[in-house]
Amino acid sequence: MVSSECVPYAKSGGLADVIAALSRQLSNSGHDVRILIPGYSFLDFNNSKTIIDDLNVVMGYKEETLQIVQTILPESEVKVYFIKHPIFTERTGIYGENGSHAYRDNHYRFAILSAAAFSISTNLNWIPNIIHSHDWPAGLVASYLHKNKLNGSFLDTESVFTIHNTGYQGNFSKYDILSTGLSWDMISSNEAKYNDEINFLRAGIENSKAVTTVSPSYAEEIKIEGFGHGLEKLLLSKKDAFSGILNGVDYSEWDPEKDKLLEMNFSAKKLENKWILKERLQKKAKLLLDSETVLIGMVGRLVDQKGFGELCTVGEKVGAIRQICKNKDVQLIILGTGEQWIEDELRKLDNELPNLKVYLEFDNTLAHLIEAGSDFFLMPSKYEPCGLNQVYSLKYGSIPIVRATGGLKDTVSDYFTDKKTSTGFHIPEMSSESIVSTVTSVLDLWRNNRESIDGIRQRGMVMEFQWEKYAKEYEVLYKKCLN
Repeated sequence: MVSSECVPYAKSGGLADVIAALSRQLSNSGHDVRILIPGYSFLDFNNSKTIIDDLNVVMGYKEETLQIVQTILPESEVKVYFIKHPIFTERTGIYGENGSHAYRDNHYRFAILSAAAFSISTNLNWIPNIIHSHDWPAGLVASYLHKNKLNGSFLDTESVFTIHNTGYQGNFSKYDILSTGLSWDMISSNEAKYNDEINFLRAGIENSKAVTTVSPSYAEEIKIEGFGHGLEKLLLSKKDAFSGILNGVDYSEWDPEKDKLLEMNFSAKKLENKWILKERLQKKAKLLLDSETVLIGMVGRLVDQKGFGELCTVGEKVGAIRQICKNKDVQLIILGTGEQWIEDELRKLDNELPNLKVYLEFDNTLAHLIEAGSDFFLMPSKYEPCGLNQVYSLKYGSIPIVRATGGLKDTVSDYFTDKKTSTGFHIPEMSSESIVSTVTSVLDLWRNNRESIDGIRQRGMVMEFQWEKYAKEYEVLYKKCLN
């Protein structure tokens, strides 16, 4: 596994969770899985050991000397390799300083990551059957594999590439290719050289034996013109070599029966403690203590992709939050950080609306309490490759209200489409009007048909999205690549 992130070491999003959980599950199934990530400055190497002191990797016009440090992924036998080099160890961020502007030399930083995978394998005399790379930072792995095969090595190794979000592609100047040690032919015939730039995500798609993304619906959506951020034709050209496999969930952390971050636990059969946690959440947020008032939670990045353009008031357009909170029978709690204009708008709304509480931070304990104490969980994403919070919400009995897109559509069944099997509610269109209309319908159902609400909650709480199932789908894909 080659990635820029992996929990518990480095995380900026769901990618990090996937790397750890998928690797752990594949290892449990008997595979020798190893993870390669950069050795960032904020990592603690006290429980690691140096396995290669001076590893020379030839890049474009220079040779880099790397130190490779190894540790073991918690609760597994998976070896994790860190690349120690000043380009990683002397920077404070993963992609940029303090999560802001990207480092100008990210093309070179992550080219080193991709190239080093092969030098490390050769040095350790461990040649993998499959090298599985993730998102644009590892987009050049398949190109370096091609280069190695031309030199007579790694002839029995195949590449798999997973797209976690087409919105982030790794675009750089075409001249930056000179520093990678790759030629245009090794990267792509045409696709990676796009708009006079080098595009790492396109390179990964173009050159890998198989390409996946993180849900079946997202795989179909991003092949439609206007929905794939310019990748539509390329993805269509992959035909059967492109597919969607859902992400699983780490239920060792997200299970209301065992959750160590909650003051008390509960289950689908015993919900009394959930209602106590709802009251405690209301009290913490300084909201009216009322079990009959609907409490809606939101946890995540405060960015336009997550629907905040529709939720917030922009110019003359009144956002969905203001319209929803006009109803005194609903309370809304939002937790997250993100774009400055969204944070500014939420601060203003928080001061104006007594039934809204906004936390502009990330607090994992509070995130668990919001999942546990909310009646509903709102995710009106413009697009969502997979999403995890809606799956956590199902397990915690916080009924998801989601946009009918990507992984949200694959994991939440809509009440308005099929009342007998539903586990939540779909917002049909991407507009503030559609968000408000759906929430209004949910509130009406809460007031007038609590039996249906209870049924939706119960069905959701017994749903399982175990990694064991989805890891098996990857195993099938790996075998197909090798055959």
